[in-house]
Amino acid sequence: MKEPLAYTTTIMSWNFLLSSFGRAKVAGDANGKLDLNSESPSSIVLCCISIEEFCNEISSLSRAFCFDQEREPKLSEEERAGITQEKLNKLCAVSQDSKGSFYDRYKQVIRLLGENNPGFMDNLVHLRDLRDSLVHFRSCDVPITQGNDGVIRYAQNPPAVLHALKNKRVSGKPVVAPRKDDEWALRISTSAMAIWALHLTCQAILYVLDSFPDGSFRKFVIETYRPQDKSYRDLYSKAKDDIAEWEQEVLS
Repeated sequence: MKEPLAYTTTIMSWNFLLSSFGRAKVAGDANGKLDLNSESPSSIVLCCISIEEFCNEISSLSRAFCFDQEREPKLSEEERAGITQEKLNKLCAVSQDSKGSFYDRYKQVIRLLGENNPGFMDNLVHLRDLRDSLVHFRSCDVPITQGNDGVIRYAQNPPAVLHALKNKRVSGKPVVAPRKDDEWALRISTSAMAIWALHLTCQAILYVLDSFPDGSFRKFVIETYRPQDKSYRDLYSKAKDDIAEWEQEVLS
């Protein structure tokens, strides 16, 4: 059996986010000022996958960092600037646990970094609930009924998360279309919803990158997400600006 010389990891979280953004942008641009985006549901699911994959990548990068330190003279805890070996070992284990949603995995990571309740966690719960509603078929059943007045209508009960998001807006546009007689999956098919999910994904990922204390481990992680455009620290900082630019184009 060959002995490993080093470890690295495949960076897929960026690919999922880029796909989410690209699909939503093409669909949103095609409709001009009409805030209808058929790719918004796909974008939501891809955003959830991006966050989950990012957590797995941080775990894998922790394993690679630890392997490097075992082969070379170890850094002191001071040089790791607060990242203890115990925390690194726990980060290494995150990707080995197959249980839980992307939200559960994300909570594991931020707690290991000493963060417990950033202000956007409620929105991550909403994103999780939207994803679950989209991929669990029973939430997409659309009963059609005829009322006493003879009018045929949809009789679908939308998931509770739609009520939680009913007042959420992006650039003044509601993320959930107010047309209550439409299927709920159509009501979330807005560019505002896609942009909300994309911004939230960047916010969650950047929060983790910003939470690493200064030191060799932080540099090791940041370098992995370095973009070709050197004016940005990392890929997700650039994505944040690109999404904001598209938001101005499609929603203003």
